[in-house]
Amino acid sequence: TRALLAFHVTLDALIGMAAFVLAYVVRFETGFLPAPKGQPPLEQYLAIMPFIGFLIPIAYHLQGTYRSSRSRTRVDDFFAVLVGTLLTVVLGLLGTLYMQVYFASPAARAAGIYEISRLVWIHFIFLNIIGTYGARSLVRSYLASRYKSGLGLQRVLLAGTGDLAKHVADRFIQHVELGYKIIGFIDDTDREDHLGYRGLPLLGKLADAE
Repeated sequence: TRALLAFHVTLDALIGMAAFVLAYVVRFETGFLPAPKGQPPLEQYLAIMPFIGFLIPIAYHLQGTYRSSRSRTRVDDFFAVLVGTLLTVVLGLLGTLYMQVYFASPAARAAGIYEISRLVWIHFIFLNIIGTYGARSLVRSYLASRYKSGLGLQRVLLAGTGDLAKHVADRFIQHVELGYKIIGFIDDTDREDHLGYRGLPLLGKLADAE
């Protein structure tokens, strides 16, 4: 889990930086939209790119994107990436404004060294959402294929054999992509067949959990 978290943090930062530079290219290099204020040098945006890569994991962490992903759906992933990207833009606007006001020289402010085009931010939002959500979907599909092959499963012992336990068992059995494997039940009910539910064994009583 820690390795997967580190992988996501690194991948999110790299995708965010790539999306930021690509947003510059789409805005100024394609010629689709006029640039009445002129085209800023690419080096100006490349200098800000590491700052974007630094902000992305912070924004995603504040939004809760890096919480345990086994029970997260694709819809959860999409909205987590959406909100995290919007938060990154807000933090980026505040950070560049702060640098421009308190650290940039008058000549640098006149040259707009920390100014980011609003259209670049808009393009960044769409590109980063597409890239990050696409990458997470690929990782999700890879993990699901591993789980279906029996690799990396988290073993689960269910306490009780009532309706709630049966509901949980049904969910885990029907959705192998969640990555759980039920090894059996424990319950204080005396049963001679030692069967819990759906053919899974009744391994003992609640006092035997340890």
